[in-house]
Amino acid sequence: MFSEFFASTPDAWKPVVTELRRLVQATAPALKEEMRYGMPQYTLGGPTVVYIMAASDHVNLGFYDGVDLKDPKKRLEGSGKRLRHVKVHSVHEAKDPALRALLKEALTFRVREGPPKRSR
Repeated sequence: MFSEFFASTPDAWKPVVTELRRLVQATAPALKEEMRYGMPQYTLGGPTVVYIMAASDHVNLGFYDGVDLKDPKKRLEGSGKRLRHVKVHSVHEAKDPALRALLKEALTFRVREGPPKRSR
C-alpha cells in the first residue's frame, strides 16, 4: 500500500515523493500504481515502466527501459543491463520538464514494444 511506503519515507523526501507521484499520475494516467518490492511501481499490463524509490539522500525516479530512452538533458544514471534512474533532490527538480519528457517516452516505448522479452 502506498500509505505504508509513504509512512516509512524519511520526512525530508516526502514532498519529493509526493511531487513525483503527482507527475507520474498526471503524465501517464494509463499506468497502474502497484506496490512491488516495497516501493510504488507504475505498470502497463503487468510490466513495470517506472518506479519511485526513496534513498537516504535523494529519491530515484527509475525507468525499467531506461537504456532505450533518449536523454538529451543527460539526467539518466545507472550501468545495469536495462534500468536507469534519475536522482531527484528537491521538489524543484521533480518539476523539471525533462522528467515529464522521459515519462512520456517511457510510456510510448512500452506501448510500442509491448511486454519486455524474457532474457535467458
